[in-house]
Amino acid sequence: MSQAQPVRLRLSTTDPELVNEHLSRTYGGAQIRASGDDPAFVYRQDVDGDTDLTLARFHLGGQGRVNLMLEDRVTVSLPRSGAHRWEIDGHRGTGLAMKQPHQDYRAALEFLSLDTVDLRLATLVRTARTVYGNEALRVRFTAPDPVSAQMTAYWRATHAFVRQGLTDPAIADIALLRADLLHRMTVATLETFPLAGDPQARRETVATRQVAYTRAVEFIHAAVSLPITVEDVARHANLSTLELTRTFRAQIGATAGSYLRRLRLAAAHQDLLRGDPAAGDTVAAIAVRWGFAYPGDFARRHRAAYGENPARTLRH
Repeated sequence: MSQAQPVRLRLSTTDPELVNEHLSRTYGGAQIRASGDDPAFVYRQDVDGDTDLTLARFHLGGQGRVNLMLEDRVTVSLPRSGAHRWEIDGHRGTGLAMKQPHQDYRAALEFLSLDTVDLRLATLVRTARTVYGNEALRVRFTAPDPVSAQMTAYWRATHAFVRQGLTDPAIADIALLRADLLHRMTVATLETFPLAGDPQARRETVATRQVAYTRAVEFIHAAVSLPITVEDVARHANLSTLELTRTFRAQIGATAGSYLRRLRLAAAHQDLLRGDPAAGDTVAAIAVRWGFAYPGDFARRHRAAYGENPARTLRH
């Protein structure tokens, strides 16, 4: 569970020197070189997230070149429009690209709009070791390009979902939801770009799985109100996420994620029963408190479980 600090930045300027001062401070010496006294030069940057997961949207009017080297983060760049001709440790391309710490990144930019995702390397390592069940795994990608067009589409769809949530204060301010967004984006990055090695999920005996299941259930009940994810449950139970899924399916025919959602739905239902609309309690606020970001989805789940709309339950 992250103790990440919020990050939010808005920058808009036509001064290249101000841009370079900002880039040097933020990206460890990065510089952008505008083409002469380009009257079209303008730079805008919007950043949202926290120190575990940061999403940025850049816009460059005019032309320029940039180079930088990251220290402790992995950055994925997604061009939205314009030209982004990049070179990363000898690899060249123009589309979705991933930069690792201590890699040399250079790019030629022209009237570019670009989205980026920054993830701490430590976060990627922690997630990878749990997801792939290898506590000795070192996260190293063998190339900056995605492994396939299908995985590129998966990463883009995940990014769109995460960005929608992380730029919405009503969602981003809820630790439960922010932890889920971090997990989604981290796993998508691990799956989309080629990892060195071939992580193998551990195999557990039936007896060991029973012990692990009990440990996982106890943890979920104790921490249901905290921003835990399936990854946190797996780590506590000393399983990979794949083995955690197998264990829960074998025991109850459902996943750990669905079990966690059911508990949170039950807790939200109790809050609805105890709530008082006259005192300002609302369905939306209760739903978000328990990790349900979208009212329609919460209402559907509540009707399926309890046979009535949550608004009616709150008015009882």
